[in-house]
Amino acid sequence: MILSAKILTNVASVNQWNYCQEAQLFEGQANEFYLQLVDLSKNIDIGSAIGEISDHPIRYIPQGTRVSLKASFSSVDDTEEFEINATQPFSDDGSIWKIQIPSTQLPKSGNFQITLTEDGISKTVNLKSAISVNLLNISSC
Repeated sequence: MILSAKILTNVASVNQWNYCQEAQLFEGQANEFYLQLVDLSKNIDIGSAIGEISDHPIRYIPQGTRVSLKASFSSVDDTEEFEINATQPFSDDGSIWKIQIPSTQLPKSGNFQITLTEDGISKTVNLKSAISVNLLNISSC
């Protein structure tokens, strides 16, 4: 298994959402976004070359009895790093997770890391350019 995740938008229900390139976050607001765990080892298109990865990976539903997901947001300033425990908003689909960031915290880059823990075994994935932070006060030099 090759664990990864795709960012979701327009999430209305377990079966009503869209994929997007990045989650849009806003400074000074409580932000939330959704992601879907996917298994990149099970997404080879029949029409593509052997081993080529498609844009449509198969969702990954954790099978453990104790499952958690943590999102870690790094920064060049260690005091601005933080972690958020994700929740599963839909009992019908364990592949979808919701990350809620309070208004007092804001990621300092477009990258973050998720750690999925199933029955004590952890898998970590780096998601690059997966979030976009919209600042309130943009000034120039």
